[in-house]
Amino acid sequence: MEKLTTNPFYFGRAVREVSFTDRETETQRLMSNFKNGINTILLSPRRWGKSSLVYKAGSKATSSSLKVAFFDAFAIRSEEEFYSSYTKAVLAVTSSKLEERLRILKQFMQKIAPKITIGVGNESEFSLGFDWKEARKNADEILNLPNKIAEATGIRIVVCIDEFQNIACFEDSLAFQKLLRSVWQKHEHACYCLYGSKFHMMQELFERQSMPFYRFGDLMHLDKIAEKKWSKFIKERFTTTGKSINNALVSRIISVADKHSYYVQQLSHLIWERTKRTATEPIFDSALGDMIHQNALLYQRDTENMSATQLNFLKAVAAGHSQKLSSAKLMQEYGLGTSANVTKVKKHLLNDEIIDIKNKEVSFIDPVYALWFRQNILKWT
Repeated sequence: MEKLTTNPFYFGRAVREVSFTDRETETQRLMSNFKNGINTILLSPRRWGKSSLVYKAGSKATSSSLKVAFFDAFAIRSEEEFYSSYTKAVLAVTSSKLEERLRILKQFMQKIAPKITIGVGNESEFSLGFDWKEARKNADEILNLPNKIAEATGIRIVVCIDEFQNIACFEDSLAFQKLLRSVWQKHEHACYCLYGSKFHMMQELFERQSMPFYRFGDLMHLDKIAEKKWSKFIKERFTTTGKSINNALVSRIISVADKHSYYVQQLSHLIWERTKRTATEPIFDSALGDMIHQNALLYQRDTENMSATQLNFLKAVAAGHSQKLSSAKLMQEYGLGTSANVTKVKKHLLNDEIIDIKNKEVSFIDPVYALWFRQNILKWT
């Protein structure tokens, strides 16, 4: 009788427990930083598994003497919203009851009177806001909250902020960054883990010497998970759910996805769904076509917003020209204009997270977008 189970491959959300693969070294490094109060910055292109890694390290490090707070700054567009989410995340891991949260706020925020709204029938669901004039005047009182609570209770608090690069879009962002740095760097009982999906914006915030957060903490650059690790993970997931896949197909999954965490999981998920007992080449081809199709609208939108020169530049990259794109021959062949124009196009595509440049080699950040581009743009030119 066929074994009944759920799909063991996950994508599009933070991966937990058994669906998480490798990153043992990074997990231990993060846990050590959390326990020793070292600020950490995670850098990598989007969908490489940063959120999953932080959740794994945070859950393993959590104890009676260490609490880890998480919040996502994706939808935050102002300092006021940041302060509310920041405070709510800290309260959520330091107290579970409304009375305790109110007591903490009263004890550690004497200059500000937060406004709390409780969810009907569920005290764990609550919203929190501040009078903006008061909050702006006494921002340090809000930002010092985790350190004050940690010092008073004898625990360590780690605040993990996803999509941290969004603070660069705040009004007077530089002043806000200076404020955060000036307050957080003095904390002895709380530390911070900052990460986000906009790789080059994060680099700008943390690797430029002129920026406030330069050398704020341990800068961790995530690499892709090794093929050997992926291969073992994929085969084990198939085997433990009563299905099989041969080494050749596993290698194709890893190669097509270019070891990209999101796409390895997505393609494996789609193949597993189509497989009754044994994965085959036709199943692989069907799953790959479906994966490209599922992302096609996003790729089409991104491509339609590009200028003619940006499109021509990507055509050159897709055709295999990863270097010397400012050479006279390639500029003429692909209509790239001048070398100054090529530099401008590179910068724009880097900022839009379309390309990456390592050792002067240009490549698509998204391997499936590269496939789609070759099939739908390069093929017809």
